[in-house]
Amino acid sequence: MERGVLRRRRPGPVVTEGVEALLLRAQELAKGWLLALVEDAPLEGAAAIMAGDVARDGPRICDAVVRALLDEADLRRIEPGGVLEPLVSRAGELAGVGSAEADAHAVDTLRSVIWSALRIELARNDPEVLADAGERLSLVTELVRAAVLRRRGEGSASEDPPGRVSPLRVARPEIPVPGEAIAREHAHAPRRRSSDAPERRTEGSIAPGLAVTEGPEAGGGEAGVGSLERSEVTEGADRGQDRRDGAPSPGAPDPIVADALWIGALRDEIVRAARARSPLSLLLVELDEADRMIAVEPRREASATFGRFAQAVRTALRHRDVLACETESRAWIIARETGRAGAQALGSRIVTAVPAEESWRGAPLTVSVGLAVLGEDGHNAATLIDAAEQMRFAAEASGIGIITIQAEESGAGDGEQPGGPGSGPGAGSGSGSGSGPGSGSGAGWEPPTTGPDPGLAG
Repeated sequence: MERGVLRRRRPGPVVTEGVEALLLRAQELAKGWLLALVEDAPLEGAAAIMAGDVARDGPRICDAVVRALLDEADLRRIEPGGVLEPLVSRAGELAGVGSAEADAHAVDTLRSVIWSALRIELARNDPEVLADAGERLSLVTELVRAAVLRRRGEGSASEDPPGRVSPLRVARPEIPVPGEAIAREHAHAPRRRSSDAPERRTEGSIAPGLAVTEGPEAGGGEAGVGSLERSEVTEGADRGQDRRDGAPSPGAPDPIVADALWIGALRDEIVRAARARSPLSLLLVELDEADRMIAVEPRREASATFGRFAQAVRTALRHRDVLACETESRAWIIARETGRAGAQALGSRIVTAVPAEESWRGAPLTVSVGLAVLGEDGHNAATLIDAAEQMRFAAEASGIGIITIQAEESGAGDGEQPGGPGSGPGAGSGSGSGSGPGSGSGAGWEPPTTGPDPGLAG
């Protein structure tokens, strides 16, 4: 007997109680998927698996796959252009940063976990039903695999991802001049002439090496009030270069120096604060999980996230604050006329403002803040930078945004209230001019007797 030509048949929906039962087990399926990924990964690669993201998005991905087994409308939701395609396209990257083969393996692992559950649920059904379910699952997971590979292809076609952000130890005691650690980070960076066009960046971001302030009340202010112009920064860098080389640096500053320009501005502020006997604080703000954002996001999306972070930081600043970005996810704030209480208040505002205004993949952005007060935590730029760095590390390790220290007596010494510029443990209430260390005249803070920073003399 002659048989007709065999034709391809598109697997149809499998509507049975066994498949529907899996809708209630999305959490179990996601957990099984995570365990399978960990088992298959080499020991050194297990840390790259985004367990937190799998816990959050894994059940949703499993639910989308199971629903696509049951209904054509749900299948179209994960097809190209479907509303759930962006969700299922993350199935590969949740397994960690890897190759296209690793992404495909993550999808195969998801398929094997769901298939194992289907075999248990459909054990009492007709074998034809189990075969149909297997064919339908193959179709669904191929759509998921295609979405994952498209996402990887789009990321590869975009600009190269930015360099990884690593904690930068600057101005350690063994470093004679603050900023040399940063200079060494860029020792092989190409030199850029002043005639070169400025680098294009996402709106709302801050160019590393430039110190600016754009607090909510800064608009309309006088030029140079509460801000740091490029000329000021350049002059500070030239003075620092003169001290190192013994000769002036002609023309525009070298990019090796440019990333540490704000340190020259910090030295100048220390000198002004010492002469005026006014308090000064330094804050370090770093975006948490910046490494992961850079690893999993295309360049454009990561830059947009960093730009939103910078804008959120700006909203918490005051007119007199000076902001300088060391990297896209790491910023320093020179808080003029601000003691510990005011610096802690400013840091708390930033910790609150960033997650309140911005998010990444549905989760609020979080930051870690460290601070240092002139005269209490250090007497020069090197020691202030070091103290702020250590405080930020402690805050990050503790899982809190900022570590606050309760002063013995609080007052106007932080520059937030009238009554005197004094700061630190000896700051008074600001209501009088007593002769003791707690007087509101600022006598509780003593300027450094050895000079604000090595190399500032002359």
